[in-house]
Amino acid sequence: MLALLTVAVAAAVGGSAAAYNLAPTEGNAEFGSASHVVEFDEPDPLALGVDIPAARERFGTVDVISRRFGSVPGLFDPVELRGQDPDGPYGAPMLALVGGRYPTAAGEVAVTDAVAATFDVGIGGTFRLDGAAWTVVGTMENPSDFDDEFALTASADDAATPQAVTLLVDATDEEVESFRAPSGAATLTAARPIHEGVLAAGGVLAAGVVVLILVGLVAAAGFIVLAHRRLRQLGMLAAIGATQKHLRLVLLANGAVIGAIAAVVGTAFALGAWLAVATSLETVVGHRIARFDVPWWLIGAGLVLALVTATAAAWAPARAVARVAIVTALSGRPPQPQQAHRSAAVAGLLVIVGVTALALAGDPRAGWIAILLIVAGTTALIAGVLSVSPLAIRSLASLCATRASVSVRVALRDLARYRARSAAALAAISLALGVAAAVVISVTAALYTNAAEGNLSNMQLLVRVGEIPSQGDVAPIPERSPAEVDRLDAAITEMAARLTEASVTALDVAVAPAEEGFGGLPAVALTERVEPGEETFRILTFLYVATADILEHYDVELGTVPPQAEILTVETGELWFQPVEAEVVEGVERLTPGYSSLPGSFITPEALDRRGWEAGRAAWLVETSAPITDAQFAAARELAASTGVTIEMRHDQANLALLRSGATAAGGLVALGIMALTVGLIRSEAGADLRILTASGATSGNRRMITAATAGGLALLGALLGTGGAYLGLGTAHLGDVGALSPIPVLHLLVIAAGVPLVAVVGGWFLAGREPSSLARPID
Repeated sequence: MLALLTVAVAAAVGGSAAAYNLAPTEGNAEFGSASHVVEFDEPDPLALGVDIPAARERFGTVDVISRRFGSVPGLFDPVELRGQDPDGPYGAPMLALVGGRYPTAAGEVAVTDAVAATFDVGIGGTFRLDGAAWTVVGTMENPSDFDDEFALTASADDAATPQAVTLLVDATDEEVESFRAPSGAATLTAARPIHEGVLAAGGVLAAGVVVLILVGLVAAAGFIVLAHRRLRQLGMLAAIGATQKHLRLVLLANGAVIGAIAAVVGTAFALGAWLAVATSLETVVGHRIARFDVPWWLIGAGLVLALVTATAAAWAPARAVARVAIVTALSGRPPQPQQAHRSAAVAGLLVIVGVTALALAGDPRAGWIAILLIVAGTTALIAGVLSVSPLAIRSLASLCATRASVSVRVALRDLARYRARSAAALAAISLALGVAAAVVISVTAALYTNAAEGNLSNMQLLVRVGEIPSQGDVAPIPERSPAEVDRLDAAITEMAARLTEASVTALDVAVAPAEEGFGGLPAVALTERVEPGEETFRILTFLYVATADILEHYDVELGTVPPQAEILTVETGELWFQPVEAEVVEGVERLTPGYSSLPGSFITPEALDRRGWEAGRAAWLVETSAPITDAQFAAARELAASTGVTIEMRHDQANLALLRSGATAAGGLVALGIMALTVGLIRSEAGADLRILTASGATSGNRRMITAATAGGLALLGALLGTGGAYLGLGTAHLGDVGALSPIPVLHLLVIAAGVPLVAVVGGWFLAGREPSSLARPID
């Protein structure tokens, strides 16, 4: 019982620490410790000499960050040269030294790991960009965002002719919005998300609620067994004059002592494990984790609540056992279990309440009301799903009443016979597996959204014609002659031959020959209005020519596109053609967004011919059968630089796939641990029945099968209830975007739904079967 409760407390404390530290830190990565940013885009250096002092006068303290971008031959992504004071008043969360020192003088620079790898430079080496050279004096990182790659100079003034200047300020919304640059320069402002800390706090609160329910369920299951095993002892105490109050105090004292020990030992174990694994989780979440930055208030509350929960969990069985008649107690027979129909009615009501609260909550970033609705809805939904446990056990026993072997029927009927402790055990197992399933499903949904999926797959390279500045996909496309295109095709084919079983897909854009382009090919672009009713448009993307190969990435067959559809695109809203005469795009078929750097807007070949447009080569997509290594990318970049093209590979992303696998493993292990200890308690309580079976001729195989069926039945029901509850809750929370849950993590759910029960059956078989030491009924 102590071990069982200790595991639950450890899971509660560890889960709270993880939830607190796994929250995103976008605010720190962009704003540092400031509340707002004011940005000058393409500023005039002379005007900055007036505007920055005016900002200091307006806001008091200002942290200045300058940026300019340099191109690297063969590389699509520009390299950022950032001028920032490491000791600035607000920028500390954006910089952390890894090795060496920060630059302190002109001509010195510190670089992040990706920049160092791109330029093959280390401390003491020379960093060259756009004809200038700096000495590398250190390596550093943005501890709030590992994907933020740049080179750092000594100060904001060291980045000559900056392309952007950002001011970090701590002011009110009104003060920032009313600021006007004396030079008249346009500014862009942004505020740190108001409820940035709400997600972290809400996550911890939700995790705390869930794990405390888990502790309560585990404690309830254990103390029900404990109360039944001590039934004859309590009957003897009652026979010699003990009152019901005395009998309750016996079990309550047990609960208090076991709860106190489990709280201390479980918390110590969880904190030790957290300190050991916290660093390895940093690559999963993409930011630094301070190992001692844990919610101590919640852990302290958890210690107290674990004691209170264990004591409270002992109250119900103590009260029930104290009311048992003395003769019945001395016989050792537990009271008859209650019927399950009540729990089904209660479960239905709780599920309705939970679903309603989750549906009303909406976006958790909206504020504390949404967070509290989510917590209340989650709690009610969990309680509702778990209230089905007695009915589920009874249904499984009835289903196998005539179709299973004698040993399996004995095990399942035993679970149904003692539904009080079996249902509590099943509820604890369901909750552990449900949490794991919820994390797996949520992470899978995030992996398939555009933001989490990233720019490209790790088995893709996107090669573009010519050098492209920082605007990216909407930058001019250089015009190439047919002979030059043939030469580039051959070079890309050679590049693919150096990779693992690579294929090449040529990507063309629609070209309007009669129009003037944007400094290159007159490629047709999709645009949107800057402001409703105005004739000013913002370019979104070029219009690529649809082919069967590229549409496979959107699960669309070119032959199935409706004849009336001209354009297939991931863009939303009203779209316009450019640079042709302003025309609203008609005949649009929407595509599900995929990787952000892949072409996402296409014109059908028929529409291309109908409009009299032509196809011009813009890029190539290279796909391999294995992840592209850094060495392969470096070789490809060298070839791209010599050929005059640029390539792009997958940017580093938070390793959500690893988080998904870790959640599956952790949830399965916690569930198996709880199940092993719970089954041990359940089977030990049935020791008298086991002795009777052995005396009647039951073999070791029969005894093993009984334990294996007990473990497997609980694990199977727990997996089904947990996974079903997870999908019910997440489906309700995603009512506005149910499609986000359409990618089903089949493998991970199979591990939960089939792997965990299989391990439980095998473990129960091998850990049972020992013949009872005495076939006689022992005297308590």
